Amino acid sequence: MSIKIAFCTDGIFPHKVGGMQRHSKLLVEALVKYKDLEITVFHPHSQKVFDTYSNLKEVSVEEIDVNKNYLKECKAYSKRIYQQLINNNFDVIYSQGLSVWYKAKVFKDKLIVNPHGLEPYQAIGIKEKLVSIAFKKVFNSIFKEAKYVVSLGGKLTEILTKYTAKHKIVLLPNATNLPIHLDDNRNNTQILQFLFVSRFAKNKGIHILMDVINQLNAKGYSKNFFFHLAGKGPLFKKYSTQYAYSNVKYWGFISDEDLKQLYQTVDVFVFPTLFEGMPTVVLEAMSNQLPIIVTDVGATAELVDESNGFLIERNQPKQLMDAILKFSNLSNSHKQKLGKVSYQKVKDNFTWQAVAQKHYNLFKQIK
Repeated sequence: MSIKIAFCTDGIFPHKVGGMQRHSKLLVEALVKYKDLEITVFHPHSQKVFDTYSNLKEVSVEEIDVNKNYLKECKAYSKRIYQQLINNNFDVIYSQGLSVWYKAKVFKDKLIVNPHGLEPYQAIGIKEKLVSIAFKKVFNSIFKEAKYVVSLGGKLTEILTKYTAKHKIVLLPNATNLPIHLDDNRNNTQILQFLFVSRFAKNKGIHILMDVINQLNAKGYSKNFFFHLAGKGPLFKKYSTQYAYSNVKYWGFISDEDLKQLYQTVDVFVFPTLFEGMPTVVLEAMSNQLPIIVTDVGATAELVDESNGFLIERNQPKQLMDAILKFSNLSNSHKQKLGKVSYQKVKDNFTWQAVAQKHYNLFKQIK
């Protein structure tokens, strides 16, 4: 007997860009391979998003107006989702973020909520913490009504246990697809190539990275280290203008093909973010055999340790610089070993095939 799944999200990559939106696309594409699942995806796009599958249906819901109050718009969007759900008899309702909020209690015996990175619970700065209060209140109310709340792992599980019952928390990590081809010819030049991929925003630690690049160049490393910075965001113009160094390339918004090429040509991935869930960019870098330098936030400790890179503390430029210098002093064989461990970790635990199986098992349990 088939299991009827309602998959509710505020957007699908690439029609809407973001970690949750990419997660929605890749998870659905992995789940449709289970032929006893009948999946209906509720999203805000007027056009068809997925390829044609016999067990997949798409329903367009009027999108959020980003020019209005975001939290109010999220509730209005969830109300439109509710009006779709209430007329159908689904076995499982899977909510990305706040997609199922309005009258969530109606679905309490079948509702799975994935809050992803729990950003409101990791806010830094007075302004951000004040803004987060309302979001935390909303999420707490949804957690109370949900049958299960998804944790990506690590510190996120610790946060969730403070706000919801432990028996509701299920570990369903993020994932990525393994690349078809891998290039093992790294570390063959004297100039180490570093890669940062993210929005140019303070919470992603771009200011920390730029501070460290500035210090390294002042110490005479400009001919030893080259930094590729991919992504756009509110701080892009400021940093690309203020730090127009010869050893820094600002890629701006980058296509998937160009990003794949970068993953397979640079030497190490660096990400001094201030808070995260389980970053897709780190998983993608690992799947391309890259060593990782990343902040110990969210679920990053599930991905990175001394066997494949460096975990640094949040907002610590000196630790980032030390990690970069330590990595630079490793032998080529040691660097390659770190990268191979990264790849193996993804292959063993964080492919979409493995994570989709975990979701499927949970769906069957609810059914």
